[in-house]
Amino acid sequence: MTTLRLGLIGCGGMGRRHILGLQRLRAAGLQRFELAAVCDPLPEAGARAADAAADMLGRRPAVVSDQTALPQLDAVIITSSPDTHADIAVAALRAGAHVMVEKPIALTVRQGLRMVAAAAACGRTLAVAENYRRDPINRLAKALLDAGAIGRPFLAVQSSSGSGDRVIITPWRHLRRMCGIVVDMGVHYTDLLEYYLGPIESVVGMSARVDDRRRDEQGGWHAVDAEDVSLGIARFRGGALANWMLSLAGRGEGSFSRVIYGTAGSLAIPGDRTGHPLRLTAQDASAPLSDADLLALAPGYQLDPATAALFGGERLARYDLPWADVDANLLAIEQDDFAAAILAGRAPEVAGAEGLRALALVYGLLESERLGRFVSADELIAGAAHQYQDDLERPIA
Repeated sequence: MTTLRLGLIGCGGMGRRHILGLQRLRAAGLQRFELAAVCDPLPEAGARAADAAADMLGRRPAVVSDQTALPQLDAVIITSSPDTHADIAVAALRAGAHVMVEKPIALTVRQGLRMVAAAAACGRTLAVAENYRRDPINRLAKALLDAGAIGRPFLAVQSSSGSGDRVIITPWRHLRRMCGIVVDMGVHYTDLLEYYLGPIESVVGMSARVDDRRRDEQGGWHAVDAEDVSLGIARFRGGALANWMLSLAGRGEGSFSRVIYGTAGSLAIPGDRTGHPLRLTAQDASAPLSDADLLALAPGYQLDPATAALFGGERLARYDLPWADVDANLLAIEQDDFAAAILAGRAPEVAGAEGLRALALVYGLLESERLGRFVSADELIAGAAHQYQDDLERPIA
């Protein structure tokens, strides 16, 4: 098996999660990357990542604090904050490396366009690490929709509420100039909606910021300025509509709902990384179908070899694994697809263009409020609807 020399740029929590993904591939006999170097401006963060790699991968990578000091590499995975993605990725592409960047692809659409253009000019792969669609349950949902199991889809509902006034993962995710929590979380859902139902044609939305400070696990408070509630609707090119509600300031009872309604029934899709089963209810039926009946409706459903190996089956309708194991598995599947794309000279499943669409559509919900109208996916992806994002790119006075 050909081995690719890999670098990891960004050694915080997300970087260490990617090392766990590499460990899963190694344990499954699917390792095509050798982690040759890690890079972080904080030397202690780089050292911790290198120590973790030595324990989990059997080899300690080189540690550098400046991207220009990296050795020659075949590929890099970028797990720094989104406001740094564009400059790091363009430099890596120009240095001859293939690039996988954590979602969102960049801070703004214009920055993402720079990355896509650089990959094309350099003849290198640009992949976006989008893990939710790779969940086996989402793979089955896609197979059922493609097989016509609920007829013609006409409405998708994506709605969730929770988190209260707590910091979600890291404080920077609540700062607009570092992408903001609605964008950081929302790209998962715009990607999934298009994965299920095809291209979105136009969007309109409204947003709000409930909290101007958030508390971390230690009880400390952090000033924040990013929106934490987003409401919107979308129209798909195929005619279906979507109803969107993302509240990351929800108090009291939390909620999550993802349901696709079709002319022959409905498909309720559980929260990602839970392993809970789908609920497909046919028109006029009194109860959802069993797992066996679900699988019978999707005879072509078969997980790819890496997913089957990591989750323990080719045609899963549910699974029961600890969250950390599921998370590492999904990152491993991203990495496996990235390596396969490089070696086969093909596009990765989530290429730069797909990652750019997910980002543009979330910003569309924010841009439309500034413009006071629906905005089209085409103008968003071209960078033409950019008033909200202009504020993020202006120099700080």
